[in-house]
Amino acid sequence: MQTTTAASLDRHANNENFPAWATRSKRSLGPIKAPPLQHLGEEITGNRRRVAALLIARPLLAAVIFLVVASNGWWLGILPSVWFVYGSAISAVHQLIHSNMGLSSRSKNIWLFILGCLVVESGHALRATHLLHHRTDATLPDPEGYIENVSWLELPLAALKLRYLLALWGMRYGPNPLLVKLELGVHAFAHILSLVLLPSHPLLWIYLTFIQLASFLFAITAGRGPQTNWGRAISSPFVQVRSRLARYFLFSHDLHLEHHIYPTVPIHRLRRLGHNWDPILSELELVDVKIVV
Repeated sequence: MQTTTAASLDRHANNENFPAWATRSKRSLGPIKAPPLQHLGEEITGNRRRVAALLIARPLLAAVIFLVVASNGWWLGILPSVWFVYGSAISAVHQLIHSNMGLSSRSKNIWLFILGCLVVESGHALRATHLLHHRTDATLPDPEGYIENVSWLELPLAALKLRYLLALWGMRYGPNPLLVKLELGVHAFAHILSLVLLPSHPLLWIYLTFIQLASFLFAITAGRGPQTNWGRAISSPFVQVRSRLARYFLFSHDLHLEHHIYPTVPIHRLRRLGHNWDPILSELELVDVKIVV
């Protein structure tokens, strides 16, 4: 499924009619030499069903936690609970995109739809843009890299509109435009329903508003976070993040560089490789970002 999708994306994107904002970033990662996947061992690559159960259940549980927090008026808990919903859902969508859960194509499409809609994102548009992000051909676009290329002045507006740009890309260039349109239709219905219910039942409106805030913060983190050396100039695209806190706040996506080396490995398992990374990373010109906590 992933190979077919990547080939389809190449075929569309190579027509050179893509918008200028999607030009591949100078920070995009090229090919990296690493041992074959089968050399990593069963502990790293095996038992994907348990991974699927954990990653899919987590955002659903987070949504229940939000409902309890918001319905009881525990306002201090709303932002962290929404971040838990959004971050865990996006993390699960990310793993589905890379076929990391051992699920059938049908199951992947269903959960891409459900979990994307849970946080008002188009899972199938994200699959189209993220697989392009992982391509190493410099002639191909990288829509996700847009947020890294804007100026600090442009950043707030860019962060607000990033999700819509990626959705429009999925409709125009992705292999599943009808599913993207259906997902956007669900999003529109949810927003309209939230406004209709607002006077008497504001919970849906509150949820969607805070999900939009989480999406905004996620885009800011993607554009100016540790993976981009806080937006500072860097000598190499190979940025390695080291932080105990980031693994939880970013749902293990602090391992961005390692994930690009082995994208089909469940991302939280990459930490188990430990010092086995040393010979691989020693060949790269690393920018090492250390965070105190």
